[in-house]
Amino acid sequence: MKRPVSTPSRPEALTPESVGAAYADVTAALPGPDGSPEAWEAAYWRWNDLKLWISGEISRRYYREAQDTRDEVAAAAFRYLREHIMPLQEEEDAALRRAFLASPCRPALEAVMGAQQFARLELEASAFAPVNIALATREGEIVSQVERAYGTAEVMVGGKPTTLSRANALLNDPDEAVRREAWDGLATFQATNGDRFQAWYDELTDLRGQMGRNLGEPTFTRLGYRKMGRTDYGPEQVAVFRASIRQHVRPLLERVRAAQAGWLGAPTVKPWNMTCFPGLSLGTDVAPVDQQLQRASQLFHRLHPKLAAHFDHMVANDLIDLEARPGKRPGPFAIAFEDEAKILIFCNSSGAETDVTTLTHEMGHAFQAWESLWIRPLETRLATMDAAELTSMGMEYLALKEITAFFTPEQARRFSRLKLINALQRMSYVAVVDEFQHWVYENPGHSHQERGDAWVRAWDTYVPAIDFAGEEAAKRLRWTRQSHIFSSPFYYIDYALAEVGALQLWSLSRHDHDRAMQSYLELCRIGGTHSLVSIFQSAGLRSPFEPDVLAPIVAELAEALEL
Repeated sequence: MKRPVSTPSRPEALTPESVGAAYADVTAALPGPDGSPEAWEAAYWRWNDLKLWISGEISRRYYREAQDTRDEVAAAAFRYLREHIMPLQEEEDAALRRAFLASPCRPALEAVMGAQQFARLELEASAFAPVNIALATREGEIVSQVERAYGTAEVMVGGKPTTLSRANALLNDPDEAVRREAWDGLATFQATNGDRFQAWYDELTDLRGQMGRNLGEPTFTRLGYRKMGRTDYGPEQVAVFRASIRQHVRPLLERVRAAQAGWLGAPTVKPWNMTCFPGLSLGTDVAPVDQQLQRASQLFHRLHPKLAAHFDHMVANDLIDLEARPGKRPGPFAIAFEDEAKILIFCNSSGAETDVTTLTHEMGHAFQAWESLWIRPLETRLATMDAAELTSMGMEYLALKEITAFFTPEQARRFSRLKLINALQRMSYVAVVDEFQHWVYENPGHSHQERGDAWVRAWDTYVPAIDFAGEEAAKRLRWTRQSHIFSSPFYYIDYALAEVGALQLWSLSRHDHDRAMQSYLELCRIGGTHSLVSIFQSAGLRSPFEPDVLAPIVAELAEALEL
């Protein structure tokens, strides 16, 4: 399968001098006030090609470090970019961005590249201040330390050192004693490392608060939204969305918890049993890692030939890093080497049923990236951060039709039912994380005690009927295990926004699977050329910000779950 590959003029060595010279060449190519639209466009593509290459190199080095967080050479290589190249790039990009936004030929450029491209450039400009470059560099250093702490961490389960990823998978083990031991190991990790994570978060929130003030904002919140690329909604709309989760999702989740307690044969649901649903859970070794790629290939071949072609290409070219191992960074992701037109996915598979959800999720990101390679501007090739999860979660639900590629028919029935329950759990938990983050950034200078109180308050608002008696300390520090809170402020709500679209695809697929696939492929194809609400509309989906959008979705979930 031949892929289009951009061939930018690359500096021979990635140093501040060579990168500075490359940017100087782009700047020298800028037309004067009387320049033609063609000259402005040619200059833009020179800039775009340089950004593609630097983006690709950042991704390559980040990926290498994530593969083994103990690798000091890989860590140093990425740290060099973060400290010496990325700040320079940010400053140079800001100057070029101003030039193109002020270009007399901007209308002609928008006709070629799309209005959304320039809306993204304007948003980036509004989120930039030279004084924030050093703060962002330090921010990246701290986030890297947090991720290395996650990647190198081990907890004791069954008398053996176990990675965080594996310990989390064991929370689905059919043996409650194993689940309890995994929970205790994770809680011990939180308690032992709590002060360290609190200190990291203190500095991160202070840095981000200062970034906001440097741009005239009282807090980081609105700057955080601009850095996320959000062009058609703000904190007020997200607060309404969280309220809708509280109104519609929480009551059904309460009914689920009551049923779950009965299935567990217990009066209440303890935290180590939170994700265990007897009769539905399939266990920790139901999807052997060495069979996952073969089974996934069968699934995607059944779903659609385009998906099959992309997946087979990735397998053939070793673009999927699947298995969990010591030192590997916890948490899955998809990543693009933009200059090579290459997309990779990174997982921590252990054989658990959750691996199947993770693999289909990350492949959803990859499908979107492959399908939107036709888009030339870097900024709009990939979906905006708030829309990126729509294609990944959408693939989770569309895959249910052919999930027997992984499971027996009875296992598939149980897996699908649990998937719908997890939709309720996920939306509720996402709302907790989002409300917590808004409180944190709107209340600078708060104490660790107040921070823990805010987390517990948000948890109790959205997540019902979990009995934390005797586990109160672990509950207060549970947020320290959520990496997005450290690395990507305000990103986490995107999972719930996407869930609204993904569940609409699920509903459509139940009645007209071919039409659902057409909508999905359109979502992939348009990449980031539209804003979030427009992306929903382009695929025939309702916006997550419509006040009553969750009501019919939750009603259909209740019907499917017979609750």
